[in-house]
Amino acid sequence: MARRPTFFLSSTIYDFRDLRSAIKFSLEERGCRVLASEFNDFGGTLDQHSYETCLTNIEQADYFVLFIGSRVGGWYDVANRISITQQEYRRAYELHRLGKLRLVTFVREEVWQLKEERKELERYLNELELADRERKAIVGSPSKFANDAEFITSFIAEAGRNLETSRAVKLGEAKPTGNWVHRFQNFRDIHDVLAPLAFSGLTSEEAAYRKALQNELLIVMSRLCVKYDGKPLDLRVGLKKGLDANPITVAMRDAGSVTVDLASWGQFTTLLYQVLGLQFETVVIDDALTSTIFLDYDADRGGYVQSPAYDALSRLWQEIRHFNDLATTDNLSVIFETSPRSLGGRKTGAFTLPAMKVGMVYSVAHRWINIVQLTQALILHLEGNLFQMPELMPFSPIVGFEEAYQAERVTVAELRAAMGLDAPRCG
Repeated sequence: MARRPTFFLSSTIYDFRDLRSAIKFSLEERGCRVLASEFNDFGGTLDQHSYETCLTNIEQADYFVLFIGSRVGGWYDVANRISITQQEYRRAYELHRLGKLRLVTFVREEVWQLKEERKELERYLNELELADRERKAIVGSPSKFANDAEFITSFIAEAGRNLETSRAVKLGEAKPTGNWVHRFQNFRDIHDVLAPLAFSGLTSEEAAYRKALQNELLIVMSRLCVKYDGKPLDLRVGLKKGLDANPITVAMRDAGSVTVDLASWGQFTTLLYQVLGLQFETVVIDDALTSTIFLDYDADRGGYVQSPAYDALSRLWQEIRHFNDLATTDNLSVIFETSPRSLGGRKTGAFTLPAMKVGMVYSVAHRWINIVQLTQALILHLEGNLFQMPELMPFSPIVGFEEAYQAERVTVAELRAAMGLDAPRCG
C-alpha cells in the first residue's frame, strides 16, 4: 500500500486559523497526514523551541503548503526582518531543490492586488522628483489592510522566485522550479489545487461507498462464475458458443419452432443449470443510481450529467431486473425436457423445439453475459481504471430483430435532446 502523503501547512496562525482547520480536515478525510503547528498532533519535543520544531517537521513533509496573507506574524530574525513563516519557506525551498518535497504557494487575492497596486505606485513615484528616502517611505507606508506591505510584497516575490527567473532568462540559464503562486478568494480555490495531490481524491465516506458498491458488484459477478481447478471460471465463452451454434432467426420465430443440434444444445443448457432459480438482491447498486458517484458536474450546464459509467450502472440495474424475472424453473423448463434422461438417452442429432421456449433460455444467457460484462467494467473503474463501456448482447435473442427494433425505438438520449435537457443553462 502506498504511503499516505504528508502536508505541512505554513502561514501566520491568526488570520488563517479557520482556513487551516478546514484544509487539515479536508486532507485528512482523503487519507493524508497534515502537520499544522496549532494542533496537538503536530509533534515535537519539550527541549526544543517551537520555531525549531516547525523547521524540523518540514523534513517529514511531501508537500509544503504556504499561505501568504496580510500579516507578517512572529519574527524569526528581527534584525534581518525574517519572519518564522518566511524561514519555514526557506527551509522548505532548500529541501525542494534537493528533490525532497514539492512547494504549493497560495496568496490571498486582496494581498496580490495590494502588491500590484504598490508596484504601480512605485513606478509612478520613480517619475517624480523625490528623494529615495521619501519614495521608499510612501511605497512602504502601512495600510489598513496590511501592517507591513513592503515585507509582504517582498515575500511574494521571493516565493515566486522573481529575481532568479529574471536572471535565468537574461543569462539563458535553467529557470527555478517551485515558483507557482496560486491566488485564492475562498476555500474552494485551495481545494481545487490540493485535492489532486491527496491520497485518493475522495473523502472517507466516498471511498467507503465506492468500496461497498465494488463489493456488491463482485458478489453479483461471482454468482455467475463457477470454480474450476480451484479458480473462478467465467462461462461467457461457453454461453456465446452455444448461442452461435443454434441461432434463432425471424423466420424461425414466425414458424414457431427451432431445430437444434442436440450435442451443442446439451453443452449449452448444462451451463444454465448454474443459474436455475438464481435471484439477485441488490442494495448498493440500487442506491448508487440516486447518488452522484458516477455523475460528472458540468459547470456550463450548471448541474450533474450522466457519465458513461452511470449509463452502465443503469443498464446493469435493468439487466439484473430482467434476469430475476427470466431465470425461473418454469421459464427454463425446456432444459429438463431436452436432457438425455427425458429423451431416453439420446444425446445427438437434430431436435425441434418451440421457438418461444428456446428464446426464453437464450434471453437468460444474454442477460447473464451482459451482467458479467457490466460488473467487470464497473469493478475495474472503481479500482481507478478509465471506464470503457463493454460490448453487450442485444436485448432480443432473435438474429436481426434487435437492429430493426432499436431503429424504431426512441432512445433516452434522443428524448433528452428533444426536451432540451442537455442544453447549457443561463445565469
